[in-house]
Amino acid sequence: MEYKLNHINKNGKMSHISQSRMLIVSTFLICSLIIALGVVLGLKIYKDDNQNKNTICGEAGSEGGESVTTTPTPTPTIRLPTTTGTPQFVSESIEGHYRYAAVASDAGPPCSTIGTDMMARRGGSVVDAAIATLLCQCIHNFHSCGIGGGFFMTVYERSKKAAYTILAREMAPADANETMYVGRSSTEGGLAVGIPGEIRGLWEAHQIGGKLPWKDLLQPTIKLLKEGYTVGIPVAIAMAGQTEVIKRQQGLRDLITNPQTGNFYAAGETIKMPKLARTLEIIADEGVDAFYNGTLTKDIVADIRDAGGIITEEDLAGYTAPTKDPLVIKLNKNETIYSSILPSSGVVYQFILNILDGYKLSTDSVSTKEKEILTWHRIIEAFKFAYAKRTSLGDGDAEDDAFRQELNKLVHNMTSETYAEDIRSQISDSETFGTNYYGPTFYDDVTTGTAHLSVLAPNGDAVSVTSTINLYFGSKVVGSRTGIIFNNEMDDFSTPNTVNSFGVPASPANFIKPGKRPLSSMCPSIVVNSDGMVNIVVGASGGTKITTSTALVTALTQWLGMGIKEAIDNRRLHHQLLPAHIDVEKGFPQYILDGLTRLGHNITLKDSAGCVVQGILQQQEGVVTANSDYRKHGQPDGY
Repeated sequence: MEYKLNHINKNGKMSHISQSRMLIVSTFLICSLIIALGVVLGLKIYKDDNQNKNTICGEAGSEGGESVTTTPTPTPTIRLPTTTGTPQFVSESIEGHYRYAAVASDAGPPCSTIGTDMMARRGGSVVDAAIATLLCQCIHNFHSCGIGGGFFMTVYERSKKAAYTILAREMAPADANETMYVGRSSTEGGLAVGIPGEIRGLWEAHQIGGKLPWKDLLQPTIKLLKEGYTVGIPVAIAMAGQTEVIKRQQGLRDLITNPQTGNFYAAGETIKMPKLARTLEIIADEGVDAFYNGTLTKDIVADIRDAGGIITEEDLAGYTAPTKDPLVIKLNKNETIYSSILPSSGVVYQFILNILDGYKLSTDSVSTKEKEILTWHRIIEAFKFAYAKRTSLGDGDAEDDAFRQELNKLVHNMTSETYAEDIRSQISDSETFGTNYYGPTFYDDVTTGTAHLSVLAPNGDAVSVTSTINLYFGSKVVGSRTGIIFNNEMDDFSTPNTVNSFGVPASPANFIKPGKRPLSSMCPSIVVNSDGMVNIVVGASGGTKITTSTALVTALTQWLGMGIKEAIDNRRLHHQLLPAHIDVEKGFPQYILDGLTRLGHNITLKDSAGCVVQGILQQQEGVVTANSDYRKHGQPDGY
């Protein structure tokens, strides 16, 4: 029997609604109210977490420390809870899904698209795509990188199941010496400039792996420089944070001042760089020699020396960007990791993963709150042991045989399973320890502003490249003849007879010598499975946090079951042994921090992660995902 309920309709007449229909309507209304309440509560919970989501944190851009400038916060998205019941933050960055190829740049449009066009429409190689994209990326983020700087590049060739690295890090000039910065600035002016390696390195990469004409790869960027392109948020924030320095540097002030407004360029305005366009046109037409031993050489040297630098024409002519075998380790699942060599921190990145690999991490490692706390504790302890060894690393090519032998021994240990097992046995699951327990010998404080690019080609080849001019706008020297923004990479060396605020002396392994390259935190890497298929192409920008952030994204995707966007979005932790605390990006789950505190860790909350990661993940053939870190407003592309 069906019961009827009386109801007065809009015409004033009696109508009937069945009880079953009334129940359906009531149920729908109740569910709608519950969903609405959940959304409101969720937004409230994540309001504070997302206040700083657009902080540009890929660089240590000012002498005063980490930039915490924020931009307007978009409405947050909330992902379903994890196995421990904790909702996860999800940014508005794009996770690109592709079948054949992908490019993940830390710049906005059109840079990633330029790279995919080189492969898809022009039939270019992965190296062609990387060169064309990087040149575009470094004018869009000209505060981070450019042809006045240098890079580390890791290239994987699937057909050979082998990789190589290109070492295009800047070098100290012939007249440099260990004490040249005593009482002088190593961050501003011509004296801070190392011999630029960007163009030499890109040329070497093209000679080995390029298919398209060299000139063609430079044309998209030249066109943008001549016709104008849109100023992005990262550059605008960098400008705003450098007002005092810019007052002292006429060339930089002229470059970033909009002649129509008389103010620094704002995000969304159009900027042109005709001098730099002309410089690139000459390099496109004449090749690498134009920069190092040709048409542009005298002007480049004059630009640097006018600002107080010591680089000579002979320094430029003598610069090399060698191609070498990468650092290689194998993980438990028969995955092979290829990373850049010293003086990059590829070995530090690999050492972290080498230690963690023995724990056989999996999704079960974070299936309960107690297991999550233990897993993050182990990760932090691996960071601390790795950074203790980092203090003894440097560029062996410019040193004597005894130094190289000790350095090679240390690198061999850090990449060996036996040594990692020994270090793992020293990690306690019930407590952390004081600094001396981890065995540091010296202190090294490298802070850089950088840019990273990851590329995967349809034939399975890959490029991971990290480029830099060091701090925001490098040395702040802009060539009046060439339009080049020159690096201040000499600041990444250590100076004798100096100590840090903890009383630890500077690292002799990183003292200045002519022709030497300074130690870097950059670690562009590629992980390949046992079949030779690229699994992840990854790297980061952001000073000493580059290495830990790259390791975290690798661990989260390879062991803990996250996708590439989820791993890059994930709030981050960082520990570099000194200072003796964990830097924690705000929004990291509080119960994990409470657990780490109980184990003896000191916690310092930060408004930003202090780093930017670009990654491409391929979990099976033909299923490619790419993400550019929301923290720097980059955007991936692919097909």
